Amino acid sequence: MEHQQPHFYTASHRRNPGRSSWLAEFRHPLKLDNAGKPGRKMRKGLGTEDEDVAKRLVEELNQLLSEERLWSLGAKPEALLRFSERVVELFYSEIEPRHRNARDLREKYLPLPARDSGYARALLLGVPGAGKTTLVRQLIGTHPKRERFPSTSVNRTTTFLTELITRPGEFTAIVTFLSEHETRFEIEESVSSALLAAIEGTREQAATAFLEQSDMRFRLKYVLGDIAANDEDDPYKTADEEPLFDDEAVTVSESEGATLRQRLNSFLDRIFAIASQHRADIEAVHGELNEMRLDDKNAALDLIQMAAEDSDDYVSLVSDVLDELRGKFEAVTTGKYDRSTAAWPLAWHITCPETDRSDFLKAVRFFSGISIGSWGQLLTPLVNGIRVAGPFRPSSEWNSEDVKLVLMDTEGLSHKANVNTDLPEHMVSLFDECDSIVLVDSAKNSLTHFAAGKALEAVVSSGHTRKLMLAFTHMDAVTGENLRGKARLDHVFGGVRNVVENQVAKTVSIELARYLLEHLTRNTFYLGQMDRADPQPAYRELQRFVEGIENSAPEPYVPVAFPTYGTDKLVLAVQEGARDFRQPWRAWLGIEPLADLRPYPWQSLKAMSRRYAEGWDDGYHLQPSSNLLAALQRAISRFLETPLSWNGAPTADQKREVIERIKALVAKQLPDLSRELLREKPQPEWQSAYALRGGGSTLARKIRIESIYEKSVPIPHAGSDRNTQDFLDRIKEVVLDAIKTVELEVHASRTKSVAVVT
Repeated sequence: MEHQQPHFYTASHRRNPGRSSWLAEFRHPLKLDNAGKPGRKMRKGLGTEDEDVAKRLVEELNQLLSEERLWSLGAKPEALLRFSERVVELFYSEIEPRHRNARDLREKYLPLPARDSGYARALLLGVPGAGKTTLVRQLIGTHPKRERFPSTSVNRTTTFLTELITRPGEFTAIVTFLSEHETRFEIEESVSSALLAAIEGTREQAATAFLEQSDMRFRLKYVLGDIAANDEDDPYKTADEEPLFDDEAVTVSESEGATLRQRLNSFLDRIFAIASQHRADIEAVHGELNEMRLDDKNAALDLIQMAAEDSDDYVSLVSDVLDELRGKFEAVTTGKYDRSTAAWPLAWHITCPETDRSDFLKAVRFFSGISIGSWGQLLTPLVNGIRVAGPFRPSSEWNSEDVKLVLMDTEGLSHKANVNTDLPEHMVSLFDECDSIVLVDSAKNSLTHFAAGKALEAVVSSGHTRKLMLAFTHMDAVTGENLRGKARLDHVFGGVRNVVENQVAKTVSIELARYLLEHLTRNTFYLGQMDRADPQPAYRELQRFVEGIENSAPEPYVPVAFPTYGTDKLVLAVQEGARDFRQPWRAWLGIEPLADLRPYPWQSLKAMSRRYAEGWDDGYHLQPSSNLLAALQRAISRFLETPLSWNGAPTADQKREVIERIKALVAKQLPDLSRELLREKPQPEWQSAYALRGGGSTLARKIRIESIYEKSVPIPHAGSDRNTQDFLDRIKEVVLDAIKTVELEVHASRTKSVAVVT
C-alpha cells in the first residue's frame, strides 16, 4: 500500500460549537478515502471536557501515527503498554473485525437460563406486519395500550434481537448499543443519501432520505425528531391511532419540538449547501447534469458524492450529528451506562422491584419505543439488542400456571422490495440454540410472501424441521360465506400446502415435504384478535400454542443407524449450490438476464461493496454471504436426503432423525464458512470495487463484484483449477465430517448397549 507523507497523519483537537467535549481530528492511514487512497478523515470523541487532557491524548495519538510499525492489529498489545486505552481505541477500533459481541455483553449482565433448567427457548420469525411482536405481548402479558412493550406498528418495527425471559422476582433489562464507529457509519449513510436527494430533489425528499433509510432500519427521526409538526388532518385516522402521551416514557413538548425542527433544518441547510457546491464543481468540468445521458449522469452523481464525502464540511456535519446523538443518551436518568474508554455507551442496564413494573417499562421504552409523541428523545435506532427478564406471564384469563419461556423476537424478514429473501446468517445461527422455531404469518397472507416460504425452507434445510411451528395471526380477518369453522382453518392451511408442495418439495425433497406437512398439521396454530387486551376467542388456541412451546424440547437423541453417501454426488451438490448462488447474482448485477430478477440500482451495489470493504454487517438488504449460505444449505440438504444405503435397519422416523442430525451439524459450520469465503478473504477486492469512481465505474464495479464471486465461489467443472478444488474441498470437509460424527455416535451407542447387556 502506498502511504502518504508523514505529516499527512497528524491529529489535532477541536471542540464543536456549543459542545463541551473535545474531539480528535486526523486521517487514518489504514482506512481508504473515497478515492481509494489511504487516509480517510476521522473525527472522534476523546471522552473528556478537559482541554489539557484532550491535548495529552492527541499528543499520544500523534506519536502512534508517526510510527508506521504500529499500524496493524498485531501491534495493538505494544500500543496498550505505551498509550492510554482511549488512544488505542481511537485508532484500532477502525480496523478490528466487525464481529458483534453484543450478545456476549448481554449474557454477562443477564444470562439466559441454562438449557437444562426447564425453560423452553422459542425463536420467532416473520415478515413485517405478520403480528410477531403482538403475539409476544400476549405471551408475556403486557397491555397493548397502557404498556405497549415491545413496540409494534404496521411498518418494520423490530430491527434488533429482543430476548424476553419470563421468571419470578425483580425486573431486569440490559440494552446494548451500536458502537460509536457503527453509529457514525449509519449517519454517513443517512447524510450521503440526503446529499443525493438534495442534488436534484426537494427539501422534503432530502429530509426523508436523511431521517429514514429506505429499508426502514435506521431512523434518525426517532432520535432527532421530524421536520414536520405531525399535526396534519387525516380523514382515515381512528381513535385507536391516537397517541397515549400520558403513559409514554417521554413526551416532546411544542417548544421542544420547535427546537428540534430548527436543529434539523440547520442540518438540511448544510446538506443542500454541500450538494450545491460540489454539483457546481462537477458541472463546471463535465457539463450540466440535466443534459447528460443516464450513464454519464450516474457517474457524475458518483463523483459529486465522492467529493462531498471527502470534504471538511461533510466530516463536520457527520460529527455534529453524532454529537447530537451522543447527547441524547444523557436524557435517560434511570439505570446505569457502561461506556467505552472514549465515553461512548456500550450498554445500559437496570433492575427494579417487582412492584415497579410501570416505571421499569417506561425506562425501557427509551430504547424500544417508536411513538410519534416521543420522536426526538428515543434511542431506539442506536440499539442492537435488548434482553429483559421479570415476572411476565400470559393473562390469567387463559393461562392458570406460570410459564418458563425464553422468547427471541427477531427483525422482520425482507422488508425491502426487489431484494433476495434468504435468511441472514445471524438468524440461521440461532436455530441450534432454540427448542422451537415459530414462523409467524398473517392468516390473510398464509405464507404467500416469498420471504415466509424462504424462512420455512431455511429451517428444514438446516436440519431443524422438528422444531418448526406455524402461528397464523389475524384469523378474525379471514372472512367469507364459505369460511366458517374448519373450512376457515383449511383455507389458511392451504397456503402452507402450496409452499411445501411447490417450493420445499422442489428445492429439497418430496419425502421431506411429506414429513413436513404431517408435522405441521399438528404444529400449526390459528390465532385472532391478538391486538386486543382480552382476545377471548383465541383462549383455547393460545393455551395449545404455549403448551407446544413448553413441550418443544427435543427428546434425547439415540443414534441407531448411519447412512452411506456417494462422494461423487456430493461434488454435484456443491456444483448445484455454487450455480444457485452465482446465476441470480449475475442477473442482479445486470450481467446476464434471468426471468423475474431485475438488476440492482448502482447506489445499492455501491453501498453493499462499501460494507463488505469495511468488514461490515449491519443487516443491509443485499447480503451475498447469506445468499451463499442458503444456496449451499439447499443443495447439501438435497444430497443428504438421498443416501445410497443404511448401516442397520432403522425405521422411517429413525432415518429422519439421523438425516436431520447430519444437516444440523453441517448448518452449524456453514455460516462461518460463508462469511469467510465472501466477506473476510476477499476484503481487499471489495475495497477495490468500492473505490471505483467516475465514468464507467458502475459497470466496472459490477464486473469487479462478479470476479469476486467467480474467485470465491467457483462452479466446479471438469477443467477446474486449484482454486476451485480448494473451494470444493472446504465444503466436502464440512459435510463429510458431519456424516462421520454421526457414524461415530452410532458406534458409540452400539458399544454402550453391548456393555449394558454384558
